[in-house]
Amino acid sequence: MSTLEHFKVSFNSVGWFIPPYVTLGFLSHLSNEISNKGSVFSQKDLENWLSIVYSPENLAAMVSERYTATPYVKDYQIIIAEAVEVHFLGLNHIAVSGLMPVIEGVGKKLANSRGVTWKYINDVFLNLANDCKTDAKNNNIGAVGEVQSMMDSFVEFAKNHLYINSNNYALPDNTNRHGILHGSYTDVDYGEPINFYKSIAAIDFLCFVSAFRASISWLAPSPTEQSQKLSAYYKACFVLSNSNPYSANRSRRLA
Repeated sequence: MSTLEHFKVSFNSVGWFIPPYVTLGFLSHLSNEISNKGSVFSQKDLENWLSIVYSPENLAAMVSERYTATPYVKDYQIIIAEAVEVHFLGLNHIAVSGLMPVIEGVGKKLANSRGVTWKYINDVFLNLANDCKTDAKNNNIGAVGEVQSMMDSFVEFAKNHLYINSNNYALPDNTNRHGILHGSYTDVDYGEPINFYKSIAAIDFLCFVSAFRASISWLAPSPTEQSQKLSAYYKACFVLSNSNPYSANRSRRLA
């Protein structure tokens, strides 16, 4: 049975996970870069790679075509759209703090819809992933081994990064729910594009989970006339952000 275990090991080692809607070719190039750089591969390196995935074109297609149509995710489509917009305006503190409750809200709705029990927020993603793995195996959904690797990879990301105690977060990017929403992190602790990329990727992962029982493609949406107009707006926002002296585009140092 084919798996994506090599991607799981590689991406989890740098505080990332196997994302949906990304080509295997891109994932292979990124994995090779992580391997070649070893311990000197930085969160800034990861941010640069992820900026290609979460480009204006790609995010515009997701905002206009996918988040509006995916069960449970579409309940938060306006919040997500606003978060994407302010990301391109360079306001990543606000973008990330807006997405964190959405991740939890969608996760809980999906778990409840699948009859998955949970007590704490960490349980939501672990139990939801295990249920999806069982579903894929029992009903031969997708490439079963690859689906299982993706589920395991997200659970490890959630457990060791997104929902770990903020005092134990080991990377300089600080994409951590507790530190951000409880106010332990201040201006200088986060607010980089990478915080947004990791957060929006979690939303995409939940779209992938929702598609198990909905007529939604597991492939990235194709550009449309509407998404192309939105992409042009995002590009204009990015240009505007460069003239804002308070913009979070004034990058911190990501070792």
